[in-house]
Amino acid sequence: MSSAITTAVSGLNAHQRMLDVVGNNIANVNTIAFKSRRVLFADMLYNDLRSASGGAIGSQGSVNPAQIGTGVKIGQIDVDFSQGTIEGTGNSLDAAIDGNGFFVLRNSGGTYFTRAGSFSIDDTGRLFDPSTGYRVQRFGSLGDASATETGFQVPGDSDIRVPIGASVPGRATTAATITGNLKSGATGPAARQLSSLRGWTTGGAAVTSSTLLNNVDTVTPDYVVGDVIQIAGADANGAPVSANFTITATSTVGDLVAAINGAYSGATATLDASGKIQLLADSTGTSSMSLTLSDPATNTGSSGFSSNPQIVTTAGKAGDVVQGGVQIHDAQGGAHTVNLQFQKQTDGTWTLTASMDPANGTIVDGVVERVAFNPDGSLAGSGAAGAGDTNMTFNFTGIGIPQTISLSFGDIGNFNGLTQVATESSLAPVQDGYEPGNLSSVQIGSDGTLIGLATNGRQFALAQLAIASFRNPDGLSSVGDSYFQPTAASGDVEIGTALGGSRGSVRAGQLEKSNVDLPREFTDLIIAQRGFSANSRTVTVASQVLEELLNIVR
Repeated sequence: MSSAITTAVSGLNAHQRMLDVVGNNIANVNTIAFKSRRVLFADMLYNDLRSASGGAIGSQGSVNPAQIGTGVKIGQIDVDFSQGTIEGTGNSLDAAIDGNGFFVLRNSGGTYFTRAGSFSIDDTGRLFDPSTGYRVQRFGSLGDASATETGFQVPGDSDIRVPIGASVPGRATTAATITGNLKSGATGPAARQLSSLRGWTTGGAAVTSSTLLNNVDTVTPDYVVGDVIQIAGADANGAPVSANFTITATSTVGDLVAAINGAYSGATATLDASGKIQLLADSTGTSSMSLTLSDPATNTGSSGFSSNPQIVTTAGKAGDVVQGGVQIHDAQGGAHTVNLQFQKQTDGTWTLTASMDPANGTIVDGVVERVAFNPDGSLAGSGAAGAGDTNMTFNFTGIGIPQTISLSFGDIGNFNGLTQVATESSLAPVQDGYEPGNLSSVQIGSDGTLIGLATNGRQFALAQLAIASFRNPDGLSSVGDSYFQPTAASGDVEIGTALGGSRGSVRAGQLEKSNVDLPREFTDLIIAQRGFSANSRTVTVASQVLEELLNIVR
């Protein structure tokens, strides 16, 4: 009877432990990243009442063993590392691991691992767990200072520094990429051109340079020697023109054209195949050039110039322009607005000219002579030679040394930069400089990189969270506060970054909830209670049997 009581007591103890585990699970139903546990029972040693024996051939069969168990024990308490529900919190420093892995934290006593990513920034600017004070650890050298970048992390120290409000130095612009589109329908420059309203004729046919003036059909009466044709107007530069062509016995239309050329600067007079006298400015652009031919009243002859005046057939104009601007930063981080003007030249070719307020400084070299495009609108080349990138140089006020900026318009033959297609023109310059600012906030990327956001609009990597993994996470030892420490059973820790190896991703602004399944826990609670009650009944019955035995003796 005593063995029955001992066996029942082991059952009571085992189910009591089960109640403890289930109760702990239920108590932590709202604990961040809590991992529930389950109890597995195992039977204990057995007493042999009879040993097993083999049968004798032709005599008898074998004899099975007869054993009585001595009770039950806790065989294993497993940790359920299945992922809990991930919910948003609105706090940018909260983080959850979607998949395998643990955050790494440290204090003076050692290193700890957790799935609970409720982090904050302490009074020293370090990322930490506010419930324990343990500091969150980083992996690698991301965020360390370098020759080109200001780093906030200390080389060799794995604590993560997030110094909100710290100064972020400015950076001088060294390169700019100009993307966008220059409308293919834009027109290039044109030179001003004048032409006779109608072609001059002789015998109904177009005159030539050798046609005598008196043979022109409209000359009536004929010119006499000493008559003049007055040439008046304005040249290509707007200067007034006034000259007389004196008629001789052999004066030709070509002689008149030559006289016009002699009177005009910056323009060329010609006679076309239809007999029209044309005057073309030597350079493109707007112009007030004009030409009037007339016969003074003192002449004997007349050509009828008033009925066949010189008219404008092509208005002089500059090429269409597309304008934009870009903020360029000097060596001290100061911002300067530089205006960019693309001007159409020939088909598929533009020039680029930079300008800025003289108060900001002077432009040493601000012209790109050629930006060309292929017939399909892709970039064909840039610069005077039509290939490669170009530079612009500025002397900004108060800096003292010239600053050269390399311009890029995209890859030749591609559409990844500046294009020339039929859509409307637009420019979107991007440059690599920035003005000074201050660190204002932090975001966490899916790979665990902490991205610093500065007041100058700059984003930069502060550090990268260390994420740990174990070959056997079930072998980890819980030490409270949702922390774990490795044991011989868990294997060595492997520390890396999120999305590396078998490690999961980091979800910012979210936390992993407890993975406790309440319906299952309530079921286990009833099972533990029934088991405890059944074992207590065994104790009661065994006690009654002992009492009966004692009564027999009495």
